[in-house]
Amino acid sequence: MNKGIFWFPCSTDQEGELVFTGEILAFLIPCDEDGNPKAAASFNSKNGCNNTHKNSWRTVTAGRKELRGIPWNYYPRGRVEISHGKALVFMNPQILNREDFLELIREAFGIGDMDVRVKIDNSAHYQCGILEETL
Repeated sequence: MNKGIFWFPCSTDQEGELVFTGEILAFLIPCDEDGNPKAAASFNSKNGCNNTHKNSWRTVTAGRKELRGIPWNYYPRGRVEISHGKALVFMNPQILNREDFLELIREAFGIGDMDVRVKIDNSAHYQCGILEETL
């Protein structure tokens, strides 16, 4: 099982609606059911106890030519936290438009049948640049 951060790559159609690709980009931290990292993990947030989307984007997109020049905050994104055998997913509300979003998150983070709560975060923290282009 893993905790960490993710992005849902997408584009927009003629009506300005998001069209998701078939993938999820994830930065994974292997952890136990209490969210404790299984190995020595290096975190890149200011407080040193987490990873940020901004600081992890380059690692996640390494070797992906099609993603060069795309900023870290362009795609809808979120975070998976693990605590006491449960997963809490914070995410941009646009991800709800993808029918299988929870299946992709479960698979990518190896959380299978774990109890998962989804918390929609419409704050500036999870806003995505792709939608600003359509305004």
